[in-house]
Amino acid sequence: MKHVAKENIQQLKDLLSKIKQNDYQRTPGILSGASVGQHIRHILEFYLLLVNGSSDRIISYDKRKRDVRLETDISFALTTADNLVTEIETLNLSDKIKLDADYTSLGESPNLIESTLARELAYCIEHSIHHQAIIKAALLTMRLRELTDENFGVAYSTIRYRNNLCVQ
Repeated sequence: MKHVAKENIQQLKDLLSKIKQNDYQRTPGILSGASVGQHIRHILEFYLLLVNGSSDRIISYDKRKRDVRLETDISFALTTADNLVTEIETLNLSDKIKLDADYTSLGESPNLIESTLARELAYCIEHSIHHQAIIKAALLTMRLRELTDENFGVAYSTIRYRNNLCVQ
């Protein structure tokens, strides 16, 4: 699964290496006031929380730093992505971990949910693909479709399904 996460982050790095700074920070209407950079930040921060939480054995996706440099500075986002690839390799995916989550709008019901690093890495991959699909929609409206390939933002099960259709 580590190789899938690293492949996923590589897709982000490929986009980061191609997108222009003004397009990275642009807020097309389809993103409701957000930018491609904000979605990249959001993805990277979830992976960062997983890596950093692995040592404490507790992860809270709600307690993100929301580091503006990740959404405004492409070079910083690329460096962070590079570091994540290295850090993910060091994870022991069988390690048990607790997910600190509150699914109420007022923050009144915190939960500690038993999990593993493998399960949380799977979550980060799926979460990233979801946001990549949103990014792809924005790139389409910005007429920048060429910045990603056809599998950017597509679930691996969908890619397998499409490949099986082509084989038949």
